Amino acid sequence: MSRSCETGSRGACRGFTLVEVLVVLASLGVILWMVGQLLFPMRQAAERQRLQVEARQAARASLDYLAMELRGTNDMNHATPQLVQGPATFLTYVWKGNNSGTGNTPTCDGTGTMNLGCVQTSFNNVPGNGSNPTLATPGSDVISVAMAQSTTPTGPAKGLSWAGSVNTSTPSSWAFNLGCPDSAANLALFKTMTGWNGTISAPLMLVTSVGDWAFYQITDYQDGLNGTNCSATPPAWCFDATTAASIPCLGVIAQPGANGINAPGQTQALTRPLSLFVSVRFAAFRVCDGWLEQKDGLFDPTADANCPALAAGADFPPYVTKPNWTPLLPNVEDLQFSYLFFDGSIWNGRPGGTIPIGAGVPIAVGGATPPAYDWTEVIAIRVSVTGRSSQAMILGGGKIPAPPPVVEDHDPGVAQTDTYYRSQLSAVALLRNRLAGY
Repeated sequence: MSRSCETGSRGACRGFTLVEVLVVLASLGVILWMVGQLLFPMRQAAERQRLQVEARQAARASLDYLAMELRGTNDMNHATPQLVQGPATFLTYVWKGNNSGTGNTPTCDGTGTMNLGCVQTSFNNVPGNGSNPTLATPGSDVISVAMAQSTTPTGPAKGLSWAGSVNTSTPSSWAFNLGCPDSAANLALFKTMTGWNGTISAPLMLVTSVGDWAFYQITDYQDGLNGTNCSATPPAWCFDATTAASIPCLGVIAQPGANGINAPGQTQALTRPLSLFVSVRFAAFRVCDGWLEQKDGLFDPTADANCPALAAGADFPPYVTKPNWTPLLPNVEDLQFSYLFFDGSIWNGRPGGTIPIGAGVPIAVGGATPPAYDWTEVIAIRVSVTGRSSQAMILGGGKIPAPPPVVEDHDPGVAQTDTYYRSQLSAVALLRNRLAGY
């Protein structure tokens, strides 16, 4: 189209007619509509793919990490009888109290009839078994495990003297010379390896030659008296009564079961020789508001009741810092554990399941002949993870509203439907220091 002006013409230059303008606008509208028909579906498809990949990546990364950690759990208690190796590989209960006797600590059978002083450290379907709903994302599981986070070149520290009772303030002496000949460096290294926080050490494992064990926490490192721990004239309690030899060692004040932490069903009479495993640490895993979290230390149902409920159908929020917890991976909606026992049975808390208890986790009775569903009888753990997209697909974007999927014994129900994408994966982690049939 064009317009022209005649030289000397009286009238104005000719413009576009209304019909011409309308034809052009209509043509542009048709072109834009055709482009939109191609562009918008492509954009929706790209968004669907992004959200699907996000859910799959969250599930895969979380499962790989948890399976690796569970396969690596090991309390290093190799002296324990074959069928109850590694009693603290993972923990369902601890016993808190100050029992000064020399018999076994009370057991934790999950029924409430023998559980005075028992504290649960692993949970099935929070708030299952009457637990606090803020322990984790509702419906998910919590697990506590032992991990060998570091090893010493010479193995565990060896006990040289011990009073015999689990609860005592009698000084204990331990062979430790990795920092020698510098006495200050040796003491500092011992504090680091035992998890000293300025008040108390991390929970450690005290193991006898026959496999009896107890939690052990150092309350006083005796800095002044250990000032010459690498010298030829160590403190009086650093004297080996068996060999009559003075050796580099450290004297400390500790109570196995300090702060009331004891191993259910374990003996309270520990005799020499003893091993103090300074390389074992305890950790807990949970899901909270879309984040897979890890805690260094035992799960505490009082202190760790700090996971606020997230509204159904809400996007996962940014991570909120919590004391003692570390964020691992985002976009994790559900976490479930099932326990595989020596006798071949599997427990995941389903109604009518194998274990006749209300807690949904293995009992902690222990002893020389533990029952079939004791925590020492678990040989493998099946972990299942549900990853979820961080955002919901907009309505009309090609995603049919659906409820969250059933995972193990957790059924979220059909009342909640949304357009989030989800991916569910499972893996079995064999506890490598519990070998079935060997």
